Order: sequence, then structure tokens, then C-alpha cells
Amino acid sequence: MSNEDKCCERCDTPNSNPDFGKTGNSVWNQPYMDHLNETFFPNIDISTLADESNIMLDRYQGWIESSKLNNFTGLDAFPYRFASVGTTQTLDWWHYYCSVNNLNLKTLRGEYPYNRDALLHTNLEWGDSIDDKGLTQGDAVLVSVPFSGTGRVPERFDDMIKICNQLDIPVLVDCAWFGTCFDIEINLDEPCIKMVVFSTTKGLSCGNWRAGITFSRINEGSLEVQTDWNHGNHLNTAIANRLMEKFGPDTIPKKYMDSHVAVCDHYGFEMTNTIHIALAPKGPQYDEFHRDGIYNRINIAKALKRYKTKGNFYE
Repeated sequence: MSNEDKCCERCDTPNSNPDFGKTGNSVWNQPYMDHLNETFFPNIDISTLADESNIMLDRYQGWIESSKLNNFTGLDAFPYRFASVGTTQTLDWWHYYCSVNNLNLKTLRGEYPYNRDALLHTNLEWGDSIDDKGLTQGDAVLVSVPFSGTGRVPERFDDMIKICNQLDIPVLVDCAWFGTCFDIEINLDEPCIKMVVFSTTKGLSCGNWRAGITFSRINEGSLEVQTDWNHGNHLNTAIANRLMEKFGPDTIPKKYMDSHVAVCDHYGFEMTNTIHIALAPKGPQYDEFHRDGIYNRINIAKALKRYKTKGNFYE
């Protein structure tokens, strides 16, 4: 093998490809920042920011339902709306809710690892996952859609929800990647689904000023009190409002769809329903991207940017 061949072989492996990552971060969309710099930051009126959380709570559902690439239905079934700092604040609330109600929190293998790493009262091990132990009365479920492990609706999602309805198992659905996904269709109006949370972090490039909304059947605890007292992060919600006024939820998927197809085809990855996520084939060259014994999930956000701006791939 020539030195050139060896170089190409190294570059084709994720270890040496700077365009591959392990995080869930989406593609940074500069037009969002340009819009804020031009129209919002120079004209901030701090005397009106206290109204922004309520404005966001009124606007957010319509923004979600305006998607032409996805169909998230059933949100009208949730009578309560709470402001949240991204999805994370609501995930923390769910952990606390499970603890005080003596519920055994379970996830699927490949779920967002924050839900394992942030627990203080017990150790959530993937060996105790739904995949391994199934579901019983006294459990609670936290599941992401799109799913953190695959960028798709989780396999057997409908079967899991059916069991949760039968056994009265409460479910929280984390939709943090909404705004970066396509071809997702899901009905959230199921009795077992007690909370659904969305975030601006990924879909509106708001990682530095996170905002979100929780649709809930439960009206108690810190989320309810903070929303009732208007204790939200008003600057973050103001930014969310300005971006939702200007940009739809399909902005990033539409912009990078061709790049997603090209990158996956070039590297031999499976496409997913989340623009910055691809699934690699099994093999030692992808071991560092192996998640929970099931998925080789790769973040291709940088590869998308490279192809979109330069029309090429890292070699």
C-alpha cells in the first residue's frame, strides 16, 4: 500500500475525519444570528421582555404545526403549557417527578445520556433499559422523538405506548431535535403521554440562549410555579420569538437535505430523519461512535457544512 493510499485510508476513518462527531449538536445556521444582529440586539427594550414568555407559549404550537416536512399531532390534548430552559429543565423535572412518586425511570438503549448521567438518587444503567427488562407497573418512561440513538422514530414506539397505556405508565416525550428533522409523523394524544417538550436549541441554533415549551397533562411543581410567576428566561424567549417570526421549523432540513443525501451516499452511511445524524455500518473503524451496544451514530453536521459551502468531502 502506498503512502497516499495509507493517508486516504486514515482519512476515511472517523478517528481522523474532523467532520464526524459524537454530540447531538445540529448545524449552526448563520442567517439566524444575522437576523438577530440586524433586527433584535440593537433594539432590545428590556421593559417589554417580561411579556416574551407568554408570547412564546401562545406562538409555539402554531410554529410546530406549520411544518410541511413533519406531522406532530395531538398537542391540543394537553391543557397546560410551561416555559422551559430548552428541554433540559423539563427532563430534570421528570427525574424529580419519578423520584418523589417512587417510579422506576426507564429509557431505551441509545437514549440521550444526560438522562443517565444527571441522576443523583440512583444509577440508571442501560442494562436496566426497556430493551433489556421490558415494562412493568411502577415504571415511568422518557423517550426522545426523533430518537437520540437513531434520529428516527424509535423502533416499536407504538407497541411501547400501547403497553404504557395498558399499565398506566407515565411517559415524557422529548422532541429536542424538532426543527432539524423530516418525515416524522407522530400522534402525541395518548393517555400515557403526560408531557411533551420542544426546544429551540437545535432547530433555531439557540444553544447559547435556550428556550422551550412543555405541553403537559400535569399541573404541579416547579414548571407550573415558574410559568405562573413569570419567572422564565425572558431574553431567551424573546430571541425564540424573533426567530420563529422569521423562520419556519423546516429551515434547516430544507437547506441541508441535499447535503445529507450526498454525505451519507459518499461515506456509505444510512440516512436518518434528522439532518445532522447518520448511522454508520458495523466495523472497528466506527467503534468510537458505538452507542449502548446497538447503534453507530455519527454527527455529520460539519460534513454537511463542508459539502454545502465547498461541494466536497474531507479526504
